[in-house]
Amino acid sequence: MAMDDNYEVIETSVRDTFASVVWSHKIQEKQADIYSERFKCLETAKILSASLTSVGLVSLVFTDQPWIKLCSALISFVSVFVSTFFKSFDLQAMVSQHKAAANNLLEVRDQLKLILLQIHLKQENVQAIYKKYEGVVQQLDKVYTDAPNTTDKAVTRAREALNVSKDNTFSGDEIDSFLPIGLRKDG
Repeated sequence: MAMDDNYEVIETSVRDTFASVVWSHKIQEKQADIYSERFKCLETAKILSASLTSVGLVSLVFTDQPWIKLCSALISFVSVFVSTFFKSFDLQAMVSQHKAAANNLLEVRDQLKLILLQIHLKQENVQAIYKKYEGVVQQLDKVYTDAPNTTDKAVTRAREALNVSKDNTFSGDEIDSFLPIGLRKDG
């Protein structure tokens, strides 16, 4: 196998890993967004229901209407439910975990871009580049192991954000769209 063929083989593998990391990063970001939106919605519901419960209880001092009692009880139930949900699921911690995973994936992505640059420059031999790539893949495996699980909704949002039509299948054009011009396959 010619030396240029070896560079092409490793470049193909690095590009595929790069695309997977871009995809995974976007999924983690979108999952953090989903939990953040849910937190804001529930926080608003908590404040609103607590306020309405208070208004209902105060109004009972001045009147003894059964519908006010019923509404106050229902709103109080909503308030307790939302408060219990907050205690059961720490949405802020979940947001932080997904953002941390996304940031770790950014670090790996940048390392893969540097490896692609080294492949294009051919200033290092294939074995040296392979060793670096192997180290990055081991780091990536650790990031994936530590990353929190995501939902289908996050995958859908990531697909829309990256304009990818197939899961984990990337055309050369798609990968190139993630890379700076100078690192593109046919750039």
